[in-house]
Amino acid sequence: MRIFIILLIALFPALSEAQGIFSRKKAEPTVAPRVPGVAGNSGATAALQNGDILQLRLSGPPEEYTREFAIELSVDDGTITVPMIGRVKAAGLTPAQLSSAIEKQLIEQKIFSVANVNINTMQQQRFVIVGGAVRAPGRQVWSQNLTLTAAISSAGGPAEWVEDGVRLIRNNQVTRHSRKAIKANPSLDPKLLPGDVIEVEGEF
Repeated sequence: MRIFIILLIALFPALSEAQGIFSRKKAEPTVAPRVPGVAGNSGATAALQNGDILQLRLSGPPEEYTREFAIELSVDDGTITVPMIGRVKAAGLTPAQLSSAIEKQLIEQKIFSVANVNINTMQQQRFVIVGGAVRAPGRQVWSQNLTLTAAISSAGGPAEWVEDGVRLIRNNQVTRHSRKAIKANPSLDPKLLPGDVIEVEGEF
């Protein structure tokens, strides 16, 4: 019995230390390692523009009433067509702002008493078209800071018999620009939007 007590006294500090370690480990919060991945919606904060493809989902009401809202939509003439609502302004809004606008209309028009709308932009490449008196006419990939002169340069530059004028066609509206004027004053170089058509005047 005396030997058993002596052993307990000898082992007690080690057991206490081990218990303290286990209790500290238990108290520490577990943090999951950060794993790099691909963002689900890289355009979530960017303003929508003509040509954007959107994925619409609606939750809240019973599923049988939301199926027709599980669709893909395209921004056309600045708007989209939503089931049971019709045309809704989209261009210039972020996906979150558009979601809120659709939710508001669904509730105000008493279509649903609860509506949670989720909109994601689909990944896609956008283009402008450069034609006329350039060396390599055709589609050019659009980027946010693409200008008129940069697009012409990407199309191989002006052809041999080029003239000064450049026509920019956007939403069926035509504006005319002077390459000489832009060269003298770069602030006149307009930024392009997806779907713009550029026609460089001259022979090719």
